[in-house]
Amino acid sequence: MTRKSSLKPKLLMVMNGPPWSDWTMSGVSAGVCRELSSRNFLYGAVSHRCTTARHFKGPSRFYKLQERISGLFGVTNQDALGGWKSEQSSGLAEILEQAPKHTAVIYTYVNPEYGEQEHLRRFRWIGISTKDAIKHESYGHEGVDADVMHQKLLKQHKTIHQCEGIFTHSSYGADSIARDFGYPREKIYPIGAGASVQMKGFMDTRIERYSTANLLFIGRDWKRKGGPLAYQAFLLLRQKIPHATLTIVGPTEQPVFGDGVIFEGFLRKHKYFERRRLTKLYKNASLFCTPSVCETWGLVFVEAAASGLPIVGTNEWAMPDIVLNGKTGILCDERTPEVLASAMVEILENPAKAKSWARRLLSMLMRCLIGPMLQIVLLLLSRLRR
Repeated sequence: MTRKSSLKPKLLMVMNGPPWSDWTMSGVSAGVCRELSSRNFLYGAVSHRCTTARHFKGPSRFYKLQERISGLFGVTNQDALGGWKSEQSSGLAEILEQAPKHTAVIYTYVNPEYGEQEHLRRFRWIGISTKDAIKHESYGHEGVDADVMHQKLLKQHKTIHQCEGIFTHSSYGADSIARDFGYPREKIYPIGAGASVQMKGFMDTRIERYSTANLLFIGRDWKRKGGPLAYQAFLLLRQKIPHATLTIVGPTEQPVFGDGVIFEGFLRKHKYFERRRLTKLYKNASLFCTPSVCETWGLVFVEAAASGLPIVGTNEWAMPDIVLNGKTGILCDERTPEVLASAMVEILENPAKAKSWARRLLSMLMRCLIGPMLQIVLLLLSRLRR
């Protein structure tokens, strides 16, 4: 019997970290859960790393303060408990058993073996095909035993085909999962991700900002994020624009040296003063370039766009979902320093163009921030009410 459309289905978010924390999924988790809760779609949000059920429906009034205090002393609950291996695991089993009928469970970067609960509807939120992660030795798949990887692939294949739908960040991620696991592409929804560093206050889009030719790179994994390529392109850029600078954020140790190189180190988004510094770097830069080798989404690209930064990158991975080629940035078809540097020069030698692109970026800001949360709601509703 078909349920009446007036009934509002509930969503249970099972996350890979504390759902309301700024460090889980770089803050995307908290943004998604808050958006769902504000629209009364959220049944609850939970993680195996949560040691208390107090925040199941939402964070307490003092949650942010508690998190900041813990951060000041370097205390987190990331390693509080072991991961849930199956839906029968203690903690998760009780939550699923109590969930109302037809609750949609979205496993976000979590992959437990499924049980026999027929009152649940299962969905997965996956960043990338495991095969791609293995191929590029990314996202924790570096140097893992072949037998372990084979078992992991079998498990992912099984649970994917037990789901009613899959969410990914990027179109590339959706295509790769359909390709590698034979899952219907029409049931995979690329929903993006909003900026976790919010840009507030006056945004400088004066020509002078773009005339400084300050290139910004952000990426903790220097090699996977394309740091060596960006640096080689920067050296070529300096031949055309001698006053150009390269600001590097992310690595814990300075990877390259030389004239014009500015090293900021690793800035953590959940640390107040480090977050303020990161925001300032975004707002003062002229151009953003992090040409990743393997990228499921890349929150830094959305954050760059939200700060009025034109983007130079490569036409692969998640980049085409974020950058409007020739309108908000340039996507290169070749991964060479020469091609990348040429794109940088094209923008930086014409600050007026950079300014016009920046204003177009800022007009897209609202879509960047809340788009994925709204799409989750709308897409799930369309499936649950059929």
